[in-house]
Amino acid sequence: MSARTAPVEVLCLGMGRTGTQSLADALPLLGIEPIYHMRDVRKNDHTEAWRALLERKIDGLPIIVEDFDAIIGSYAGTTDWPALTFAVELMDAYPSAKIILTVRDEDSWLVSMNSTLLITPKSTFFSHFTDYHLGPQKERGEEEKRRGFREHNENVKRWTKERGRELLVYEVNEGWAPLCAFLGTELPGVEFPRSDDLSTKGWNKVVGPGTET
Repeated sequence: MSARTAPVEVLCLGMGRTGTQSLADALPLLGIEPIYHMRDVRKNDHTEAWRALLERKIDGLPIIVEDFDAIIGSYAGTTDWPALTFAVELMDAYPSAKIILTVRDEDSWLVSMNSTLLITPKSTFFSHFTDYHLGPQKERGEEEKRRGFREHNENVKRWTKERGRELLVYEVNEGWAPLCAFLGTELPGVEFPRSDDLSTKGWNKVVGPGTET
């Protein structure tokens, strides 16, 4: 746990399986680093800290900047779960951060989720977050998954608008141009990363072995 040591420059609040790892790998090439991604949870032994924040959210208790700084205080931005679950709280905690919503075709997102994150080895940590967005696993059908995806995206758009914040709705296959224009950075002159460790390496290689991840 640590206090903030660097300003938060960007909040990438799209659902997992929308190119969040590619974006996490792209932003450092633009000088925005480090970026917190799902793979950083176990690496930093943060499972209990995020679980505690989720319990606070479910109970309707306030979550403030110091709560986030204690976990991601050395990071310049976030992508993916678990941070995306706290989209509105992160917006309020870091009012100067740029906001990006990664999206993709709903059908292809569902296929990707069903073939990766929703068939992971037993994970009592991660399941709390998918249950929050998509409904309890035993009651979750395809339409519930779709509804959770749509509702999250619409909420991010609404919360951003309500706060008078700019939002980039972004598909990673658009590459550098819209991302750099939004962030005010130069085009980096290298190919945009196409990263997907979960598909290529598997759950344990991304977040580490163990059923409590």
